[in-house]
Amino acid sequence: MQPVRPGRWAHAVRWLLVAVIAVACQSHFAFAATTVVTDADKDGSVQVKLGDKLEVRLKSNPSTGYAWTVHPKSSVLLRLAAETQAQPAEPDPDRPVLQVFTFEAKRKGDGILLMRYARAKEKPFLGEEQFNVRVVIE
Repeated sequence: MQPVRPGRWAHAVRWLLVAVIAVACQSHFAFAATTVVTDADKDGSVQVKLGDKLEVRLKSNPSTGYAWTVHPKSSVLLRLAAETQAQPAEPDPDRPVLQVFTFEAKRKGDGILLMRYARAKEKPFLGEEQFNVRVVIE
């Protein structure tokens, strides 16, 4: 049996250290916080940290052809990561669903998240329903 050379041992320790650092960095992103805003937060303000998620939950009635969409003039500090719908407990075509938008905080800064409630092919018009919230990303 040959003794372990110091060079090999130091090399192994270096790789182990690199692996531990890589796992620690990944766990930081795995535990990103999620902040939820709803209709009640309209015209309000919310603070999130860089890398965290912002979830927007708004009532919608798709049977009318109306749905929430992200307004083109919305802040570029957030990136839309997912869009889903939560169905009511008892399905009914006239009962509203909950549209859920998940955004990732991509850059530090201050901006406005703007959403509009309209039919898909309609152009924006004065008086259409909108949702906005000021977003501060630290």
